[in-house]
Amino acid sequence: MVPATGRTKWVKLGFTGASAALALAAMAPHMAGAATGDVAPAGPEAQAAAPAGPEGASADAIAKGRELFNNWSCGTCHALKDADASGHVGPALDGNPHLTEAFIVDRVTNGQGPMPAFGGQLSEEEITELAAYIHQVAAK
Repeated sequence: MVPATGRTKWVKLGFTGASAALALAAMAPHMAGAATGDVAPAGPEAQAAAPAGPEGASADAIAKGRELFNNWSCGTCHALKDADASGHVGPALDGNPHLTEAFIVDRVTNGQGPMPAFGGQLSEEEITELAAYIHQVAAK
C-alpha cells in the first residue's frame, strides 16, 4: 500500500515482485510530498514550450495532456512517440487501433492487469484530458 498523492487515504497496488518495484518507481515522483501534500505543480515554463498539436487539438490541450502523461510517469510502462516515451511493460500506445477516449478513460480510471487504477489519484477532468491527449497524438 502506498499513500495516494495529496490524499489521506491509501491505495493498494496489485503488484508483487519485480512489477511492484516498477510500479513504485513509476509513482515515486508523485509520492515525494504525499505525506504532507506538498506535491509541487509544474511551473509555467513547462507550459510555455508547448508545440502545436495535431489537427483538432489546441496546443494548450496537447501540452496539458503531455504534462499529465509525463508527470504521472506513464512512459515508464507505455511507449508514446509524442511524449518521447519508450516503456515496454504496458502496450505501446502509438498505432493501437483499440484506443478510443472511452477505452483510455476506463483503463486509467479502473486499471486492469498490471495497470494500476488512477481513479482515486487523478481527477475526472485530468483523466479526460489525458485520454484526449493520448487519443489525439497516438500515431494511427
